[in-house]
Amino acid sequence: MPRKLPSLNAVKVFEAVVRHGTTVGAAAEIGVTHGAISRQIQQLEDWIGRPLFRRETGRLVVADAGSAYAEIVGQALDLLHDGTQALLDVSDNVVRVTTTASFASEWLIPRLQDFRSRHPHIDIWVEEGKEIVNPRSGGCDLAIRMGLGDWSGVHTELLMGDRLLPVCSPEIAGKLEHPRDLAKFPLLHDDDPHAQWSHWLSKAGIDMTPATAKRFDRGSRFASSSLILRAAVAGQGVALARERLAGSWLESGKLVRPFLASVELDSAYWLVTRHGIEPRRPLRIFVAWLREQAGAPHKS
Repeated sequence: MPRKLPSLNAVKVFEAVVRHGTTVGAAAEIGVTHGAISRQIQQLEDWIGRPLFRRETGRLVVADAGSAYAEIVGQALDLLHDGTQALLDVSDNVVRVTTTASFASEWLIPRLQDFRSRHPHIDIWVEEGKEIVNPRSGGCDLAIRMGLGDWSGVHTELLMGDRLLPVCSPEIAGKLEHPRDLAKFPLLHDDDPHAQWSHWLSKAGIDMTPATAKRFDRGSRFASSSLILRAAVAGQGVALARERLAGSWLESGKLVRPFLASVELDSAYWLVTRHGIEPRRPLRIFVAWLREQAGAPHKS
């Protein structure tokens, strides 16, 4: 009996709209116009005979039926993707990883030579991205993200935790005797809401009155952890850094810890993979290596 299936293009568009939450995001991913996205959605709804979205003030809101159908479609597209990739020689020994630029440059890339020396037949492709994504998006095999690990629709595994600590050049460190002395030097800030100076200053015993908070809120701001570390190396001030990302700078002596107090982060680094799909052997090897590098226990 022949399968009764809608247009594959319409199904792909539908799944992308639900995953992105907007027709604009889906249009950018697929490489078509916003109007083409709307036409494909309408075509799919006409074929099915029921609405998959609610139209609310010019925007699409996925309906209950659409949400359930998107989950099924996503699994089907994952299977189709993996089956197709298995036929392509180039993908047999390639692991595609997406993570933030800071984590890639400060933690992952400095360690990749070790992986290559032990597994020269596996190629690691690293892409940059900050958003929490389903690894089916863009065909990546693994996402490494920082957060609480409570993202829906994906499989998450804790890789490692982290903590906040102040770092600076040895020259600045020599002039700091007490955390109060930080008020004499520029403090460096990044846009991470989990890595604010107020967290560490309170831990160090500084009474964070409004006046104190205002005094410690001054200083240069940077868009990423990697940039703030490089500013600290250049002697531009004292940075509040994640220990995992600052490790190589501390080992080299280009950055030092002026004070021992640190603050454990609630968020952690997570491995994010497709839900319900057995990972290919190269991915399993790479994940095992990541656990080893992070000091996490191996799984049987």
